[in-house]
Formats: sequence, C-alpha cells, structure tokens
Amino acid sequence: MTKILFDANNLAIRCAMIGDVTTVDKKTKEVTNIDWEYWRLVVFTSIYSSLFKVKDVKSVVIAIDDKRSWRYEIFPRYKEARKLKKSDDNFPWDTFFEKYQEFMEDIKTHIPFKVISVPRAEGDDIIGTIALETPDPSEIVSNDKDFLQLCSDKIKLYNPSKQEHTAHPDPKFFLVEQCFLGQAKDSIFNIVTPSDWPEGKRKPGFGPKAFEKAMEYGWKEYIKDNKLEENFKRNLNLIDLSRAPADLKKDIMDAYNNYQYPHPEKIWEFIKNNNWPDMIESFTNLENKLMQLY
Repeated sequence: MTKILFDANNLAIRCAMIGDVTTVDKKTKEVTNIDWEYWRLVVFTSIYSSLFKVKDVKSVVIAIDDKRSWRYEIFPRYKEARKLKKSDDNFPWDTFFEKYQEFMEDIKTHIPFKVISVPRAEGDDIIGTIALETPDPSEIVSNDKDFLQLCSDKIKLYNPSKQEHTAHPDPKFFLVEQCFLGQAKDSIFNIVTPSDWPEGKRKPGFGPKAFEKAMEYGWKEYIKDNKLEENFKRNLNLIDLSRAPADLKKDIMDAYNNYQYPHPEKIWEFIKNNNWPDMIESFTNLENKLMQLY
C-alpha cells in the first residue's frame, strides 16, 4: 500500500499561477483578477486525481507549513530573501494565504485526506519524516528539488510541472552538493559564507565549478583544510530532511498515526458547498474512490 504526500504550499501556489486562475496584464504585469472558486477546484482535482494515477493508495497526506519553522532557531536569516521578494511582488499574498488556510481547513473537515500541520514544522519536514519513518512506499508530489535527497526504491518523487517522475542518481551526492552551494531560494548561504555575513553585502562566490574542484580535492578534506566545518554543519542541519529535531519528528508521526478522518457523510457536504456540477453529477464514483481511504 502506498501513501501520497503533497507539499501543500507548493501545490497551492502552483495552481494559483496558472493562466485560467490568475489573469495578469501583459503590459503592466499587474494581477487583474484571480478566480478563487476555480483555484479551489484545481487544487482539489490535483489531489483527487492522484488516486487514479497511483496504485493501492493507503492514505493521502497534505503537508502544511507552520508559520514559524524550527530552522529560524538555528539560523535566524533563513528565508530572509523571500520576505523582500514578496514585499515587491504584485501578487496579493495576504489574500492568497487567507484563501489557502480556509480551503485546507475545509478539506480537513470534510475529506479523508490527512491534512497535517505541526508547530515549528515545514511541509518538507512533515513529508520527509513520514516518508522516512514509515515502512510502506511513498509517492511525493512536488516540483521542489529538495526532495531529491529522499529518493530511493521506497520513496518516489513526482514532478507535477513536468508530469513525470524524477530522481537523482546519487541522493547523498545531491545533499553534499546543496550544502556546498547553498540554496538562494531559502537564503541558505554557500559553504564559504559565514552566518554573520553583513546583510546587503555581496557574498563570496562559490558555484558549480568551485564545487567540482572541491570534489576532485576530496570534499571532506576540502572542508577540513579550509576550516569550513561550521558552515557545512549549518547547511546540513538546514537542508537534510532527516535532521529535524527528535521532538518534532515525534509530533509529526503522532499527528500522522492518530489522524481522525471526518465522517463519510461530510464528503457530499463538501462537494455540494463548493457547487462543482461535474462532481455532483458523478458523486457516487467520487465517493466510492474516497471511501477506499477509510
């Protein structure tokens, strides 16, 4: 039996960016309209359709970021660049997150998907912990490359943007590479940049060619000889999804194992309230498919 794990933030944002949902003025690049009702349908359909694409589904997990990640506790500058980017963005992020939280609660109240949010945990932590700590196969649905580190015979990664399964030939190498190069999207510095690097000052460069030379040198020796142990450990703790704090892993697994599904009658209420004609018309088939998760 297989569990499907969705990166909820990744899914919700990706669905909001498609042309039929969000209309953008081609000249000004301003968002002129967002069809939130259609967005809800696209998000739900993306999750529901996975039940037909994956065999022997045991459970569907929708992993949601908590507002405050434990990573800020060890690296306060984590994701600082995202805050600046969103402040300059014309997308209505405040409204988006209100609609997103409302819809996730709606799904949790009505549908037998495990909508999981744990204090201090990001969706990545929830997915990584459940995938690694459970014996049955996992199918992760996300276009976030961070999940490449988890790929194995037991854990598969499906990229919904490319509509194909993706993997890295050497997940451990991928993890080392990310720790050396850093991850600009999360403001994780490269290995030669100390944690107290002045904000706004250009960081020392360390790209793929530098990493290639470090590998030729011997990456462990390179770290030791250049006294970069602290920086490497910082990045490993931030990037390696197996390194979430033990108490956080326990909370995640408790939430997963003890999850209580809503009463099956709630399924009809959800479809009716959302007024999706095609699903109302074929409700018996939809209900039968979802009932397999109970």
